[in-house]
Amino acid sequence: MTEPDISAKNAAKGDVKPTAQHEKAPAEVTVSEGLHKIFEADAALTPEQVDAMAEQAKAAAKQSQDARDDKQAQLDTTKDR
Repeated sequence: MTEPDISAKNAAKGDVKPTAQHEKAPAEVTVSEGLHKIFEADAALTPEQVDAMAEQAKAAAKQSQDARDDKQAQLDTTKDR
């Protein structure tokens, strides 16, 4: 089993360097291949990297939620006029 080309520094940022193995078009990747890549990446990440990525995902989700709430508030204000 080959390990993905992930450096500790970039993995914490969520950056994965493309390798020949990662260069398939998304339509060409089967579900089994995709799951295999996920499990390979999981094995290559340290708990600290996983935690850092989880925090980034939480921050992105909060930002998205806030943007949606702001947009909804704008729409509500426009309807009231």
